[in-house]
Amino acid sequence: MRRLGVTLLCVLLAFLVLGVQPAPSGISTDPAAQRALDSITDGPFDSAHPTATFPADYAAVMGYRPEVTHAPGGATVLIKPTGECSAFSGASDYDFDWVCKEHDLAYDVLRYSERIGRPLPPSSREQADAMFRRELHLNCMLRPITGLDAAICHLWAESFAVAVEVNSWRQGYRPPRVGEPAPYWLALAVVFYLVRRRIDVGAAVGQPRRTA
Repeated sequence: MRRLGVTLLCVLLAFLVLGVQPAPSGISTDPAAQRALDSITDGPFDSAHPTATFPADYAAVMGYRPEVTHAPGGATVLIKPTGECSAFSGASDYDFDWVCKEHDLAYDVLRYSERIGRPLPPSSREQADAMFRRELHLNCMLRPITGLDAAICHLWAESFAVAVEVNSWRQGYRPPRVGEPAPYWLALAVVFYLVRRRIDVGAAVGQPRRTA
């Protein structure tokens, strides 16, 4: 198991080093796109008219309109209706679906800004990723789970958050690219393995030594 962790880490580092892109500079940004991103990450927005804070041509450029859904606890959030969680099957028990769709919408706003020739700055991608981390852990806190089940939920949340942040760093915090899953999933695999391994070691330390 230790060898597997080292192998995963080495492969991940190779992908990262070979694929790191510089952060953009000297760009002209789109205020309307930033307002849309702010409404996703921080609110408020009119749930009856969820596209009111979006650029008028967003649907024409991106091919869909944002929708509203309810998070655990009843809060309304803006999402990409066709978004999804590309997750390991073990995370499906904790229903991160709404968080992934919310983050997908935030990333599409970044892609929109690039398509119209006025990409948002690196801080906007960091803003989207910070929301993703916050909402992932919030999802675990709002679910009716406790003890080890809650700890595993937060483990998945942290693994997803770190994997996304690593990939954002690798891409220079530019508007996200489509079709580059390998570094993302390698990051997730390494983070989950290392954190889970740490939990296993901690549990073993607390166990009494077996005697023959």
